Amino acid sequence: MKRPTLVKIAAGLVLTLVLLRVVAPPLIGDALVTAGVRSPGIATLPIISEIIKERLGTRATDPAGSDTTLVTVEIAAGTGTGAIASQLHDAGLIADEVGFIYAVRAAGLDGQLQAGTFKVAASMTPAEVATALTDPYREPTIGVDIRGGLRIEQIVAKLTTLKLPFEPADVLTILRKPSAALIADYPWLDLPKGGTLEGRLGSGSLSVPVSATAETFVRILLDRFAEQVPEKYRGSSGGYSFNQILTLASIVEKEAAVDDERPRMAGVYTYRLQLGQGLFADPSIIWVADSAALRKLKLSKWASYEFWKFPAKPYSGLIPPRVPADLVPWNTFVRGGIPPAPLCSPTLASIIAAREPDSSRKELYFVLIPNSGGRHDFSKTLAEHEAKARKYGWK
Repeated sequence: MKRPTLVKIAAGLVLTLVLLRVVAPPLIGDALVTAGVRSPGIATLPIISEIIKERLGTRATDPAGSDTTLVTVEIAAGTGTGAIASQLHDAGLIADEVGFIYAVRAAGLDGQLQAGTFKVAASMTPAEVATALTDPYREPTIGVDIRGGLRIEQIVAKLTTLKLPFEPADVLTILRKPSAALIADYPWLDLPKGGTLEGRLGSGSLSVPVSATAETFVRILLDRFAEQVPEKYRGSSGGYSFNQILTLASIVEKEAAVDDERPRMAGVYTYRLQLGQGLFADPSIIWVADSAALRKLKLSKWASYEFWKFPAKPYSGLIPPRVPADLVPWNTFVRGGIPPAPLCSPTLASIIAAREPDSSRKELYFVLIPNSGGRHDFSKTLAEHEAKARKYGWK
């Protein structure tokens, strides 16, 4: 092709582009702009992209309003940019869907918007909103460490030492008198009539949101218990209800120090029950004594109270008028059978032991071995037990 011809073609292309740049903007309507923005292949074409930007004007930069209040936005997994734009527009957080989509692409964030929980304000520009949606909001939390094997009052006593967004007294009220709605959300609870949530609270390091209420915290404890105790262990077994299993497990929890002794210890108690004997479990009388003492003590003083300390003998004296009558059913030295409800929240190891007790040796007694790391010596007869008690210096 001759040089003059090439020059003419080039000049023609330049003229066409100039004319397109001048004539096209007025001819491109909102429908075409919208189509162009929603179709990245078109929007990135030379000149077309400039024209779209020009036609959008402040639609891609103006915020929806002046309200600086942060609004929680939940973006579901798999939601595309267009659907996110519609969701934000419906919530009044962006003024223009097309302008937002354009702002996302202009900021290089297309494909980077995340699923999750976010905090967005109507006063934010489309680009600022888009940037916020790339980093899910994580509400600040307060760390609360709860040891396993604690009773309700010990947990509440711990809460009084922490700075929390709710009152420990409110937590105590819910733990002792859970609402019907709360109970309905946890069908595995198996609460006796008028029962508390004792025995059904999880432990460990908990992350409590700064916006949590007393009920939120109680639900965190219940949810943690459900995580730590699989569903297959949250039910009746061996003729005992789940409440009875938890109660027996709570006694084992306070008696045992090593896991391999828990089934054997549970076996002692279940064998006593089979023979129609009383449980004669030390933790039960301590629980009664503590419960009576706490009723006379202000909640603010609970953190300094020494829980699980042996009361003065005789244990059979823990009956009216020495303690309130409603506590006596938990004293296994004067009442037979399993107490009405747990003494504390047992760990999974104790729950499994209560479900699968080892009474194969027909043992009825055990005594703590001093300086053994918490191990016990088991006996079949009272004479053998008392001899061992003298051996270890307990008598």
